[in-house]
Amino acid sequence: MQERKIIALLRERDEQGLHPAGTRWAAVRYVIAPILRDPQEREECLSEVTMRVWEKIDTFQEERGSWNGWLTALTRHAALTHARRISRHGG
Repeated sequence: MQERKIIALLRERDEQGLHPAGTRWAAVRYVIAPILRDPQEREECLSEVTMRVWEKIDTFQEERGSWNGWLTALTRHAALTHARRISRHGG
């Protein structure tokens, strides 16, 4: 699925925009992997990223940067936040 179509679907609140092929979850997993080693933590973080994409899609501005850049930054931030939360709670 093309980026423009994904973005349009998400902005229309159509869940098809969250389809794994559409949002490039492989790239998202690639960003999460070195930050979170535990597979269960990775899956939890992936769920968090999915929700953040859904909630924050209106903050994406094509003229300010690429979809991949926005998604990568959002994913990295979520993974680092998740890792900090784990370390605070002794996980």
